[in-house]
Amino acid sequence: MKTPNNSGSSVPFQSVGWRRSIASRATVLILVLGALVGVLVGAAGALLVEKEERARLDAKLGEQLLTVERAASVAAFAHDEHLAREVVSGLLHNRSIARAAIEGEAGELAAAGGEVPAAEAGLSRPLRSPFDDAELVGVLRVHPEHAAMHADARAYSRFIALLLAGMVVVITCGVAWVVSRHVTRPIRTLSDDLHRLDAEHGACLVTPTGHGRDEIGRLAGDINALIERMGAMIASERRTRALHEAAEHKWHLIFENAETGLFTLDADGRLSDWNPWLARMFDLPLHDDHAECYLLGDQLADPERRFDEMRRQIALGEPVQGGDFECRVALGGVRWVNVVLHPLEGRAGMLQGIMNDVTERRRAEALAQAERDVLTGLLNRRGVDKAYGELVTRQEDCSGLALLMLDLDGFKAVNDEHGHHAGDALLALVARRVEAVVRRTDVVARLGGDEFVVLLTRLDAISTARLIASKLVEALGQPFALDGVSRVTIGVSVGVAFTHCPPAQIGELLRRADGAMYEAKRAGKSQYRLALPS
Repeated sequence: MKTPNNSGSSVPFQSVGWRRSIASRATVLILVLGALVGVLVGAAGALLVEKEERARLDAKLGEQLLTVERAASVAAFAHDEHLAREVVSGLLHNRSIARAAIEGEAGELAAAGGEVPAAEAGLSRPLRSPFDDAELVGVLRVHPEHAAMHADARAYSRFIALLLAGMVVVITCGVAWVVSRHVTRPIRTLSDDLHRLDAEHGACLVTPTGHGRDEIGRLAGDINALIERMGAMIASERRTRALHEAAEHKWHLIFENAETGLFTLDADGRLSDWNPWLARMFDLPLHDDHAECYLLGDQLADPERRFDEMRRQIALGEPVQGGDFECRVALGGVRWVNVVLHPLEGRAGMLQGIMNDVTERRRAEALAQAERDVLTGLLNRRGVDKAYGELVTRQEDCSGLALLMLDLDGFKAVNDEHGHHAGDALLALVARRVEAVVRRTDVVARLGGDEFVVLLTRLDAISTARLIASKLVEALGQPFALDGVSRVTIGVSVGVAFTHCPPAQIGELLRRADGAMYEAKRAGKSQYRLALPS
């Protein structure tokens, strides 16, 4: 038979044989111990009883001699042989006496019994005159029957020994029954019930009858408490296992499908595990199918050994290390990747890492640091700031300076009608016309969108700035040919800020020119306006 245990599996239940049973072994041990004690007690009791019985018989013999001593004294004093024979004959009725004799002054008056060894002295009692205790008239001699006395003593001692042995056996059997009935049997019942217990479904042991407050009842209660705690622990372990499996499944999905690289490295920097994204990035086999060793440093094409330095810093105790690497990948030429490493907990020397493609970020950063507009080739805001700073530094070149803010009119309509590609082409054409109008020494820049800036330098008067502004309005008002077929017409609103003492930063001139440009738009567009002097 199989019974479920509290972990959900099944274990075979085997009944304990009588030879291995606690009850049987305890009973046998008690009986054996009782038998040994009975034998020892019986033997010791027999010896002691036999000794005491001998002493009792000797005392009894002495008492009997004392009883007949008066008659024996009279017989010896009167030389009465008949009385003497009566006395010794009466003594022989005691089977403990082998021979008795009364001796007078003239010799032996009477004797009775068998022959005794000459060397055996026996017992003797002096006989005194009935009328004068100081006068000795004879001797009463008695020879004990030692064999009979020994036999009586042994018989009595055997009886007592058997009685004691019987008592020991009865007590032993009683003790064995009590132990079996009140100790071993309840324990066996608890053991059998425990094997059959379905603790998984909340079953508990039943305390044996009559043992509610003793040690066996306490044992049953402790077992039930232990079962309850184990049940709670198993339930908690199952919940934890379910959460772990769910987390592992979720991690597996993330690992397999994440659009980022996930990997682990051994102590030598070799890839030991990686996800499909990293496999696609560097044309690696799937992590379950590879037999070669791949060094991530080689994949990153890291001539400066920065990746090895990251690993070294982590080995020295740094928790996290990261950096960007430019490498050639299988997904499309040269890419920038960001690698972050940190120690793998519980795995000495092992590292785990994350890799992200940061090419677009690096391009954006590079573009932000560039001074040229990618679309038109003109200076961008960064470039015009630098150019203005150089003009202000060269005071001899700043006799008169004007900043023209240009904002295209009707550009949004062209962009919406013909598309962004046409809008980009139109911006490039506008840049070329602006460059054609201004002087070679002037600075042209695109701030963004459809806004342009022109810095006019070495001006003697504001009239030169007015003239160039009017030319720009006229030139940008002419039709533009897009793709050699479509012809579009736009305009431009220009704000002009002129100064003989340019400020240290271009921001003030941009603000004044921008205000004048909006005045031109409010006035009807496709014209210029001069900013008020500051």
